[in-house]
Amino acid sequence: MKRNLILIICLILIGLFVTTINIELVGADSGFDSSFDSDFGSDFGSSSFDFGSGGSSSDSSDPFAFFIPSMFIITLIIVTIITTVYNSGKQKEIINKALNSKLTLLNPDDFIEDKRLEVEAFNIYKTIQYAWMNFDEELIRKNTTDEMYNMYLMQLDTLKVKNQKNIMYDIKYLGSKVKKRYEENGQETIVINMNVSCYDFIIDTRTNNVVRGTAAKVNYYKYELTFVKTVNDKKLDVCPRCGAPVEENNSGVCKYCKSTLVSDKYTLILSKKKMISQR
Repeated sequence: MKRNLILIICLILIGLFVTTINIELVGADSGFDSSFDSDFGSDFGSSSFDFGSGGSSSDSSDPFAFFIPSMFIITLIIVTIITTVYNSGKQKEIINKALNSKLTLLNPDDFIEDKRLEVEAFNIYKTIQYAWMNFDEELIRKNTTDEMYNMYLMQLDTLKVKNQKNIMYDIKYLGSKVKKRYEENGQETIVINMNVSCYDFIIDTRTNNVVRGTAAKVNYYKYELTFVKTVNDKKLDVCPRCGAPVEENNSGVCKYCKSTLVSDKYTLILSKKKMISQR
């Protein structure tokens, strides 16, 4: 914000300075190609910024010789101010909405049968991103493999140390396709190419100001997501995290390591996430 204010002040001062000098202008057919790319601190009589050099000069008494450049600079200043205010307001609005958002998922029953698996995969992806944004480690643990969970955990710890938060907001499903699907050692692996759009930026948690990226535009991502799912329907006898026996009347949480107990037969689990493209 400070950088934008400095830019606006500089443009206003330049406009006032230029409009108070009686200078000769080149003909309109020369355009503004080089004049506004030059260093304003250089000598106005030098060849790099000489309004009166080359071409036929206009009569200094002509009112348009003073009016045209003045209007151009004023217009530039107004556009810069409007753009800065608009972007600043939009970013604050998006940040407030993201910080107060609730997790909403698609209903697989609203899609044809061939697409339900892909929609379920999107719901898992969105759930993980929501949990990531809100530092919900247990929700991440329920939807990822141990390897993925540990990776997320290390990255979240880094964000905490820096007092930062990665905002992933308004995630929309733009389509997907199963790339391949196979079974191995009693476990099914499903690879899906998925397109999504969302706001994606990092804020300082102490000020809620954007420190990386921008909250003023939507990003478009294409992923290759790999999920695993057990084929057999064996009962969950031991904790997949620490190996402790699971009791009959458990609360869904291992009493030894306190991790959430999830049976792979009921849901997909994200095992890999690869970015293919972004724009």
